[in-house]
Amino acid sequence: MKKRIGNIVEIAVILILCGVTILLDFLKITYVENELWNKFLSKIVQQGSGILAVILLMRRLKIKLFGIPQQWLYLIPCLIVAIDNFQWSSFLSGRMELVHNSPVDFLLFGGYCLSVGMFEECIFRGIIFSVLAGWFSKDKRGLWQTYILSSLIFAAAHLLNGFSLGTIMQVGYTFLTGGLFGFVLLKNKNLLCCGFVHALYNFCGLLFETSARMGLGNGVVFDVGTVITMTIVSVLAGLFVLHSVYRYSDEERGILYKKLGISEMK
Repeated sequence: MKKRIGNIVEIAVILILCGVTILLDFLKITYVENELWNKFLSKIVQQGSGILAVILLMRRLKIKLFGIPQQWLYLIPCLIVAIDNFQWSSFLSGRMELVHNSPVDFLLFGGYCLSVGMFEECIFRGIIFSVLAGWFSKDKRGLWQTYILSSLIFAAAHLLNGFSLGTIMQVGYTFLTGGLFGFVLLKNKNLLCCGFVHALYNFCGLLFETSARMGLGNGVVFDVGTVITMTIVSVLAGLFVLHSVYRYSDEERGILYKKLGISEMK
């Protein structure tokens, strides 16, 4: 009886948190008078409630992706890609400037990036990846199907931003970044690592965006140097990721699937 009541309460809490997350996307709550700070705080609170809801759902599904991270060295190429998302050439040439540069600005912007990164990783690499892994076969082919389809779903979700040329381009590169974050999960088996890489990627890429686009600068500029460096780093990292996933061992797959709440292996 107590277990049944506990289950009902847990499900109710998850549903309430999901409702709050959706509702906060429409409500305009004033936490502070500073407009930009209020934008960041609004997103942090909203994403925070969503993170709690997804973590509770993962608990019910016996998904255990918050243990000790494994194979730290495989984070290095992922971190390099995230840092390279910053427009280094444009910045060094003086074509981009910060408009908001107080410690609080950076703190709230970093919190915003972290909350978005963790929320999306809990959903896409925590829930969706685990569900797909349970649907497909438990062999190497099934893992590839899970890896690719979860990245496609992550990319397709960005169509919610509206149909435009910019959105289509965003869908393309989010498929690639979805593969990068999926690789972090495969190797580290920890959503905190996925969330951190995702947050760093967003921090570097959005820092100089205007406040209307949730950044602290006067607008992002992509010059030739920026495009070239991003392309080179992305291609090299992509080849490394694909090679590593191709060589993913049965032992690693077994450990991963247990953490995903999947015990059956073929």
